[in-house]
Amino acid sequence: MERIFAGVEPLDAKTDRILACSDTYPEPLAERIVPDGAIHLIFNLGDRPSGDRGADLACLAMGVTCEPTRIVLSGHVEQVCVRLRAGAAPAILGVPASVLTDQGVALDTLWGHAAGETLEQLHELPTAAARAAWLAQVLDERARRGHGAANARAAIEAMRRIAASGGRVRIRELAAALGVTDRRLQQLFHEHIGLSPKAACRLARFREVLVRRRREPARSWAELALDTGFYDQAHLANELKAFTGVTPRNLAESSDFGFLQDAAPTAA
Repeated sequence: MERIFAGVEPLDAKTDRILACSDTYPEPLAERIVPDGAIHLIFNLGDRPSGDRGADLACLAMGVTCEPTRIVLSGHVEQVCVRLRAGAAPAILGVPASVLTDQGVALDTLWGHAAGETLEQLHELPTAAARAAWLAQVLDERARRGHGAANARAAIEAMRRIAASGGRVRIRELAAALGVTDRRLQQLFHEHIGLSPKAACRLARFREVLVRRRREPARSWAELALDTGFYDQAHLANELKAFTGVTPRNLAESSDFGFLQDAAPTAA
């Protein structure tokens, strides 16, 4: 597979990562994508995947979710995929993040004819690197013309604190630290994140478990549960099942997790 990352650092502050890839699957390959707390833009240039949340659309915005997404790859697959930073949806997509939560939305419903034009231009570019670099410029321009940045700062800072604590922060204390009410924090997350603050904390704890499990595969699930703020191993098992669809043991043995992202998206 050709996978080229278009430099994260030079991109606009609202775009976390762009990945252009190409591969051929003689036999269908089923994969399970675990939630990472980000909104993704996906441009399908070859044979389209089948599966959950609009995976078979030509170009789509896939919203934040707390459930696994199942897809099946087959034939010649070419994609350009973008992971947006927390707080980026209003500027780049023109809608609150919550509009996309738990679903995939055809990009032309958000961008109009510009979505099709973007897809056509990506088709014409000769290499994955050229596609990723050109799309970075397109998104940079959309972000500069967009809106919503001014009132996103509190939500972005909240997400930074949630990630830094591994999800172990009280919502009321978080709101107080940011100088907003609990209700205002909920509103900001609705607009800029697509999850409630409580759900964002749950997801951060889950992501912390994945990171630690990769670093220390010999550690028991019971030890991981205590280290990452769960009541006990049963609590951890229930959360892993909710986010991945499988038990901790099956997760450790599974080979169908194609996109176990290493980190949560950074803030815009």
